[in-house]
Amino acid sequence: MKKLISAMALVVALLSTACSGGGNTAPAPREAAAPTTDTAYCGTYQGTLPAADCPGIKTVLTIAADSTYTLSSQYIDRQAQPVVTSGVYHLKQGGKLIELVTPSSGEKTYYKIKDAKSIVMTDSAGIEPQGPTAKFYVLKR
Repeated sequence: MKKLISAMALVVALLSTACSGGGNTAPAPREAAAPTTDTAYCGTYQGTLPAADCPGIKTVLTIAADSTYTLSSQYIDRQAQPVVTSGVYHLKQGGKLIELVTPSSGEKTYYKIKDAKSIVMTDSAGIEPQGPTAKFYVLKR
């Protein structure tokens, strides 16, 4: 019982010391936080991604500043209308990799920001395609 009373007295003493603040009860002013995300990558990108069983996938990807995206995909010579999906995205690898997440399925797709005018489809580690078809994985503004 003595240990419990001693422990409670210690807690009360620590709390009163921490809260006393020398009579000044106003909180210290906080500096305004600088924006942590550059949204220069936001916009609409398009191109034709490779496909194994048709001439390609006509793709239009719009990245919005509110962390949402819209993706339109149309298999050339196989679909009369594009399939449009939307969802949220997350920035990975210090803002260099965009992870698209489809809410209905949880499926993830990755695009690496190449420069101010282009992004490239990658794997989850941000590794770009190699070889002669690599240029076909790039979407441009």
